[in-house]
Amino acid sequence: MSEKIKLVSAPDARGNMLYDLTKFIVTKMKMKQSLVGTKEEVLAKAAKMNQKRSFQIIPGDNKAHYTDHLIGGKYHCVETDIRTKRQKGAILFVFGGGMILGSDKGDIGLCRKIAQTTKRDVWFPYYPLCHEHDILENVQMISECYTKMLRFYKPENIVFLGFSSGGALLLDLITYINERNDSGENIPMPGLLIPVSPGSVPVNDKERERIRRLEKKDIMIPASYMELAREIMCHGRDIPEKYLATAYGDFRNAPVTHFYYGSHETLYAFAPSYAESYKKAGADCIFHVGKGMHHCYALQYFIPGCKPAFDEIMELINGK
Repeated sequence: MSEKIKLVSAPDARGNMLYDLTKFIVTKMKMKQSLVGTKEEVLAKAAKMNQKRSFQIIPGDNKAHYTDHLIGGKYHCVETDIRTKRQKGAILFVFGGGMILGSDKGDIGLCRKIAQTTKRDVWFPYYPLCHEHDILENVQMISECYTKMLRFYKPENIVFLGFSSGGALLLDLITYINERNDSGENIPMPGLLIPVSPGSVPVNDKERERIRRLEKKDIMIPASYMELAREIMCHGRDIPEKYLATAYGDFRNAPVTHFYYGSHETLYAFAPSYAESYKKAGADCIFHVGKGMHHCYALQYFIPGCKPAFDEIMELINGK
């Protein structure tokens, strides 16, 4: 690998019996099946799951100070502060769900934990899902959140953190910033980017073969969904390929980027493509790979054996 592209081992849970038991239980729950089927079937299953996730956008507790920012006149971005006064640094934290599953009430709890651990404000956008919207609308909404954050924080003090499709959206945002800057704008890049298990859509046989091979070990993401995702994210519209095949985006001027993957997840198939694109852009990135670990494990601190990777990410942010 290039000196700018590094591969390192991330904390893993090898030998942890409770982790092995958790993976066994998740496998028996057949979570992968929720993403298997035709586009209509998968969207219907996701809509049903979303109906069960009803919760207050602004928590009624006093565990933190919450501010609801209205984005584009209709979307919400919740800012979680551990104090009533804003901190020097902030995190733009974007959830995942394959662009079709919404956030749940546990995500704000995670925002609060991240805010407490890093002593930063955490901004959490409730971006529109691809049931009724396309991926470019998602990127534009998150871009508006970032623009608003720049009113209160220096760009070098902002960290982008996202998991699964949320991580991919932040990588798309880097591409989007470059596109706008090429058109004459002057949008600064953030100080750090940490995508956890970001995906993409496959564009060649090498990627499809890696996906098929990794799917046998994956407990959450079926290979078929990565093909279906293209149609879902377009929502019948003509979307530029660089926002669908995120791994082939424009990463010029990207901040140092720390990718986190488990070696037993389908989306790890895209790591070589991301590495090549970062190399082409002359940008620095480090791939942290947890041996034998599953999709998004590095932010699931509540699962036995996963907290060391979560702590490592918090340390990266604190060291910024």
